[in-house]
Amino acid sequence: MTDRGQGPPEDLAEPTPAGAVEVVTGLGKAYKGVLVAAGGIVAFILILLWGANRPANPTFADTSSTGTATTAAGPAFADKKIGVGTSCLHVLVADTPEKRAEGLRHRDNLPGYDGMIFEFGQTMDHGKTRFTMSDVKFPLTIGFYDQSGLRVDATDMTPCSGSDSSCPSYGAKANFNTAIETPKGKLPDGPLTACPS
Repeated sequence: MTDRGQGPPEDLAEPTPAGAVEVVTGLGKAYKGVLVAAGGIVAFILILLWGANRPANPTFADTSSTGTATTAAGPAFADKKIGVGTSCLHVLVADTPEKRAEGLRHRDNLPGYDGMIFEFGQTMDHGKTRFTMSDVKFPLTIGFYDQSGLRVDATDMTPCSGSDSSCPSYGAKANFNTAIETPKGKLPDGPLTACPS
């Protein structure tokens, strides 16, 4: 016989539904290892995506200007170091219309330099901006880079003794902000980066 003032024995009592907090706590305990592993994988993938194929410093800051170089018939060029992929190049800087028009003309070689960087300061239309090898005396490779420093195209160029209008012209397959010329075959693969200090 049971006392009417008491409810049913504990093993016969209706269970009370668990609240949201209890459900989450229970699942968290049961799947703690799985959740930690999934969080680690997601964090690793995000880190890879964040750094994938992006330059360390797309501002192309002049990190070590050491002076200027002149040509017999052209303007004075500043110089600086710029990273390309895992390499650090010492280049002349063509950053004005006059310097870009002169480029590497009238030179027999590039003593002390790895090439020339053409900085436009804006995105250039690949269909309208082209380069010629008029009066350039040695073969070059030119690489074209977008505003984030990724290479959009590269091509080899052959010397030409004619005028700009009679020599072949070379351009990129996509719009670009920067171009780098090096002796043929010497342009490293990869995006523009900052040279290590």
